Amino acid sequence: MLDMNRRIFLASGTALAAVASLPRSAFSMGHETLRIAIAAETGDLNLLQNVSTLSSYTVVFDGLIHYSKDGTLQPGLATKWTVSDDQLSIAFDLREGVTFSDGTPFDSAAAEWNLKRWMGVPDFSWIGVADAFEGITTDGPNKLTVKLKRPVPAALIELTIVRPVRFLSPKAVDAEGKQTAPIGTGPWIMESFDSSGSVLVRNEKYWGEKPLVSRLELKVVPDELARANGLRAGDLDIIGGDWVATLSPRRARALEAEGMKVVAEPGTATMLVGYSPKSKIIADKAVRDAIFVSIDRAAIAKVLFEGYADPTANLFPASIPQSGSRVEVPARDIAAAKKFLTDGGWSESGGWMKDGTPLTLDFLVSEESLPGSRRIAEMIQGQLSEVGFQVQVSSVDNATMHERRPAFDYDLAFFTTYGAPYDPHGTLGNAFVSTADSGPDGKIYVSDELDVVVKAALDATGAERDRKMQELYDWLRNNTAICPIVVSQRLWAHNPRVENFSLPATDYDLPFQGITLKA
Repeated sequence: MLDMNRRIFLASGTALAAVASLPRSAFSMGHETLRIAIAAETGDLNLLQNVSTLSSYTVVFDGLIHYSKDGTLQPGLATKWTVSDDQLSIAFDLREGVTFSDGTPFDSAAAEWNLKRWMGVPDFSWIGVADAFEGITTDGPNKLTVKLKRPVPAALIELTIVRPVRFLSPKAVDAEGKQTAPIGTGPWIMESFDSSGSVLVRNEKYWGEKPLVSRLELKVVPDELARANGLRAGDLDIIGGDWVATLSPRRARALEAEGMKVVAEPGTATMLVGYSPKSKIIADKAVRDAIFVSIDRAAIAKVLFEGYADPTANLFPASIPQSGSRVEVPARDIAAAKKFLTDGGWSESGGWMKDGTPLTLDFLVSEESLPGSRRIAEMIQGQLSEVGFQVQVSSVDNATMHERRPAFDYDLAFFTTYGAPYDPHGTLGNAFVSTADSGPDGKIYVSDELDVVVKAALDATGAERDRKMQELYDWLRNNTAICPIVVSQRLWAHNPRVENFSLPATDYDLPFQGITLKA
């Protein structure tokens, strides 16, 4: 099961530190120390356990392949890879001269040991390359080949994700093979961690481009206002990132007005309204058609996201590989919505009715799961009411959302795609397949017919894959199975002492590369 419902993870797993701010004395105040806010403690960064904040792994551990901002794959611990014609083996040339931060060499033996900790293991069957794993062969210290039982078209992208695919020193485990310390080959070395934060020092032997600052402090500040105040006061250098410490659009505008630097770039995750497969009203395509054209996406992006979002009618933004042809954002059309209902057998007299059933919908939201979702739901509620829908917004806590969404106990609910580097295969394989164990993430839309279409798309290879993926997107559109709303922008803010700030490849990474600090 994928462990990545956006923002929900930040409210589960390890306990959040109950602090609103942290004293300066708790951390180094040197000019070579970069201080980034995180919403939950990093934990011990166990690569096989879902107990640590995802964004923290990438500063300590490397993967064979790195995901770049444009969606292309770049060399990591592997300098080259070759997929066989039958796609049943992937040969890697490993980077020479690399060591883990404890001095242990990174070579084919260390790589094989790491890969076999999760490949072929049932707990990681949600990763296609793990589920299809057959074996590993090595040829000398720097060549390794992974053999598969069946083709896995997304295998290379899967090898870029946060965990468990990254590499741990073989000496950092106990006699039972359990991880004892977060020792990787990455640009940072974990010096200490507790409930208040983590301290990392630069890995002076890092094989790649080293950070320009020597010390990194990740300060646990669960409350968004406290994070913003910490930035204003100079206690923090950087805040933001959906998978780090969410910065709301409203807060970003306020910080920008106060002289803080706000960085916003197009996002990779789509917010959409999903439909319960158990709802008899939602099962009526005419109702879904009416909902689709009733929503003013541009207004939501402008008003509720303060302009830090892009309205969309597509499941994935264009930055996601194999995201299909583009569909223009529809203008809100109340007349068209009413016509869909009328043509579908609904009568407007005295309120929309069909076969004695009123057009009443339950919209399930949770501020804990998705901050700001209640305001968005209430705006959509108002837009649908102008068409004649009766919409009840049910605002629940995180635990209740975790219970009701997988049980399909709603008519409408918000969902967010997983974003880069997990998409398109991550969202498609979990949120649209009835047999996949999505846990509390639930399903955006499922049906027996859709299961077949998704499987055909995800199993296809070569040029056939593009065609099958497009057929899948066409199926979703033709059946009005999804209702995309916006792609929220990647939002970060930093104080004036930070120079040369740039966003990392994904929001599962922390920003530090190239950053310098003013004296």
